[in-house]
Amino acid sequence: MDYTPYKQFELRRKFWKFFGAEISVFDTPSQAMIGFIKMKAWKLREDVRLYTDKSMQQEVLQIHARQILDIGATYDVSDSASGQVLFSLRRKGLKSIFVRDQWDILDPTGNVTGQVQETSGTLALMRRWLSMLSDLFDLVFAFVAQTYDVTVDNGGQPALIAKIVHKKNPFLVRMAVDTSMAQVQTDPRLVIAAASMLSIIDASKNN
Repeated sequence: MDYTPYKQFELRRKFWKFFGAEISVFDTPSQAMIGFIKMKAWKLREDVRLYTDKSMQQEVLQIHARQILDIGATYDVSDSASGQVLFSLRRKGLKSIFVRDQWDILDPTGNVTGQVQETSGTLALMRRWLSMLSDLFDLVFAFVAQTYDVTVDNGGQPALIAKIVHKKNPFLVRMAVDTSMAQVQTDPRLVIAAASMLSIIDASKNN
């Protein structure tokens, strides 16, 4: 499936689904489904599969962790048809837990070519440290939007390729992705994979 035409899309999952989860991906302007992820349990050592729709007849991407358990795990993203590794996403574990969420984007040879970074600034710090003090703070911050920038290296300078806004209500978790302002052209599967992993990490907190 060619995701190039889709400049704005949204990942959605139910907030209260604990034992396993489903993520649906919709094209924002048309509301047509363009992707679907289903897992029996959100265990990060298991493979993640992206399909074109709920029939799960056509698989697009495979995402799997190199390590069984690692707060800074690296996830390889492969084309399902060819089996070729397209790129990898490496979570900066300690920084993501204590400061703000940050991932490195790696090419197939392991070189860092970009980043996914939470841009909420001071709010990101408050979310992490105050949530450790009280469950009430944790609940409050659960419904405060998180924002991310996805950038890639462009001649030694970071070039923005997508913005992600993560919002929750008591019924639905939404991750809105916008690539319309992209400063350089990249494989559109990169942004879908990055947004999928952010949603999966968030869903895993309920399990």
